[in-house]
Amino acid sequence: MRFRAPLTALMAASFLVTCAGPEEVVVNGAPVIADVRQSPDVSENVQAVSPDATGRDGLWRAADHAAALIASSCPPGTPRQEPLPIDLSVTPVSLGDAAQIARRIPETVTVSGAWELTSSNSNVGGLSGLALLPAPEGGGLLSVTDAGAFVWIGLEKGAPSGAKISYMQGSDGMMLTGKTEGDAEGLVWSEGLALVSFERSFRIEAFALGVCGSAARAARVANLPGQHNNRNVDENQGPEAIFLEADGALGFGYEGMLGTSPLGRVLADGTAEWTGNTAPAPSLHGLVGREIVPLPNGTARTLEMYRAWDPLQGNRIRLTWGPGEAETLTLSRPLLVDNFEGIAAEALSDQLIRVWIVSDNNFSAKQKTLLYAFDIKISQN
Repeated sequence: MRFRAPLTALMAASFLVTCAGPEEVVVNGAPVIADVRQSPDVSENVQAVSPDATGRDGLWRAADHAAALIASSCPPGTPRQEPLPIDLSVTPVSLGDAAQIARRIPETVTVSGAWELTSSNSNVGGLSGLALLPAPEGGGLLSVTDAGAFVWIGLEKGAPSGAKISYMQGSDGMMLTGKTEGDAEGLVWSEGLALVSFERSFRIEAFALGVCGSAARAARVANLPGQHNNRNVDENQGPEAIFLEADGALGFGYEGMLGTSPLGRVLADGTAEWTGNTAPAPSLHGLVGREIVPLPNGTARTLEMYRAWDPLQGNRIRLTWGPGEAETLTLSRPLLVDNFEGIAAEALSDQLIRVWIVSDNNFSAKQKTLLYAFDIKISQN
């Protein structure tokens, strides 16, 4: 496929450095000795290493399973491999004129940055899931692509600066190939693990990027359901969103169709189930991103991003963080809008959240990779 062409050069140019063996990892600030003798079948490893994980509430949390996942993702003797630096052109853009922005963006929202991202590397595109990396991991943004790649985007003074890329490896150490294996959509970061949801073959995999970098292999977290309400889910309407609850429990959301976007959760034994709830998608929209942002005061705020498209109206994006139009942001023509899929957010204070969204250009010259940052002043409710 076209976006695989530079793969050999990418791998050859990667940097290898020696790292501590993955047997000893740090979880919750303390060293843990992982049972590296376990089979690469992580569904068994998780249960074996964390037999008491179901004692709390039966839900899956990365803190309970990190040691087993790291052991599978970074087998003993795996040298750390750094992603390949690539060129990134960052061009500031305007969403539209003041009157257009005022009609669609509430007064409680400030556009803190808007950029178009381009690169001479044809592998940079299809950005879907998005996560903020903690300072110990270098900070900045991490994204996944429809082609099964990780893309790191540096941040300098609140603006994108520099990028790196690497391709995802399966549990066998071979690169993921094709849409069935590599259609990565959702992303969260926890305990040094990149947790990634995939469409086509519905599943969540963990990659221990914090331990062995680009050499991390896929470690299965859970297979996700292929049916909802006894109906098969189309392969392109699956787990666009994964998210962490305020207490660290892992959830997922399907894009669905016609305003029905079901929500599910991963259980401690590595299985998944529907919660019976749906995201409140507007008519003809589907859920593509969900973030639950802990606030300094101990509360949390849920943000959801929905999209719709048709040939006449083009892309339409709804970002919500509460009930009512005052807590809803709409991106549609004539504003500069594209196929936004990835979302990441952080609390700047009890009343202010910074939200990053990125668009998936589908590797098409007719679409753009846009990165927007909004500062949202939230109510006390």
